Amino acid sequence: MFFNPDRAKLLLLEFDLAGLKLSDLQLRQFLRLDQLLLNYLDQLDLTRTSPRQLILKHYLDSALVAQFLPEPTGALLDLGSGAGFPGLPLAILNPHWPLILAEPRQKRLAFLEEVIALLGLPRVRVYPHKVGPRLAEPLEAIICRDFGPLTEILELAAPILPENGQIYLLKGARVEEEIQEAQKTPAWAHFTQLTLRRYQVGPQERSLVTLRKKTPRPPQAQPPGRSLEIASRQNPRFRSWLKLLAGRQQRRLGETLAAGPKIVRDLLTNQADLILGLLATKPRDLDGYPVKSSTPVFFLRPEIFPELDPLGVGPPLAWLKTPALPTWEPGEAWPVPWLLIPFQDPRNVGTVIRAAAALAAPVVLLAEAASPFHYKALRAAGPTVFQTPLLLGPSYRELPDLPRDDLYALSPRGQSIWRHSGPPGLGLALGPEGPGLDSLWAPERRLTIPMKPGVESLNAALAAAMALAILAARREKN
Repeated sequence: MFFNPDRAKLLLLEFDLAGLKLSDLQLRQFLRLDQLLLNYLDQLDLTRTSPRQLILKHYLDSALVAQFLPEPTGALLDLGSGAGFPGLPLAILNPHWPLILAEPRQKRLAFLEEVIALLGLPRVRVYPHKVGPRLAEPLEAIICRDFGPLTEILELAAPILPENGQIYLLKGARVEEEIQEAQKTPAWAHFTQLTLRRYQVGPQERSLVTLRKKTPRPPQAQPPGRSLEIASRQNPRFRSWLKLLAGRQQRRLGETLAAGPKIVRDLLTNQADLILGLLATKPRDLDGYPVKSSTPVFFLRPEIFPELDPLGVGPPLAWLKTPALPTWEPGEAWPVPWLLIPFQDPRNVGTVIRAAAALAAPVVLLAEAASPFHYKALRAAGPTVFQTPLLLGPSYRELPDLPRDDLYALSPRGQSIWRHSGPPGLGLALGPEGPGLDSLWAPERRLTIPMKPGVESLNAALAAAMALAILAARREKN
């Protein structure tokens, strides 16, 4: 067969400039392919490029990517092969590669079959149908050159590629924009991008994108409980939880959120009847927690979960109804020291409850006191909030008028609590943070913790804990 010497020189030159050396056999195969294409260009509408551009845009572009591809052991499908690109140049350079040229149009099929026979490519065959989910060919990878939108390619490839099967896409220089658009579609979920390589074909920059089909995740064990997803800040349930972070709303609704592994485990174990649900971001957040199958579990998106966890403790949170507290009767007393507190800072309330639990002391929450079930109080108290006798009392202003001789006020000015010889079941009232109780209680009914000169006062919760410990110690001594 006669070959045009000018075409041969041009082909060798362009391949040489690109760093590719052709053997004599490969040169003859490319020239034969070239001759057939030039003969059939108009008749079969195989490609609309000029004869000179055939070498750059088709032969060389297809051949250059071979250096980036691993040698396939299974079939490599040329999706939308058309006139045989990139499949035929790849087969010329790598005759041992198993290649399938997928092309459904009849006039091109005849051309491809003639080329395969004339070039002597025994490991190349034609798939004469549109590629779809019913393709029964066992594939290792797919390659395609400017076939169509990336999303369309991914949709075609997802059902026919095996796990870890790869896609090689020959694209233009601005492929990033196409990738970004594809990432917004459901088809992208089946693949992960491995590489994006740039290479030069004459004056033009080209891109080779390599994708891999993901291995399906093994079926995950169902999370404990009945799971529901919360994805939006506008979700009514989410908005109702936000209200629980405000003290007044928490009291009004009779619900709260508890944070911290210890209190959540204790609630699930010992207070399961109070649990309305658990809030987490993923099933693993619940590892090690005794969650019953009947417990609702709400999975929140990670970006909105912190809004319900202002202390940054982390998941899970327990959503619970708050137990009703009994009312303290003015005549009620105990054989151990006890506290009456009006603290409005929920952290102080929680700290005092923890100290009271340690010393087996009841606590009367006066009318001014913050809720012991506020999320900050629960964080400070932990499970002890459910282990300490808690009662609801009157205002701290009413206490001095009660007809009882076992009630005293803790004050910076009064008789020393160390030397006081009151009843074992003494009730110690504290004032609000700041103003104290001096203006309401007579001096003989006020007790103080002696301090070194220069120390003006103690934190309210610390003072309450110290006073309770002193009274308990004195009782043990007596």
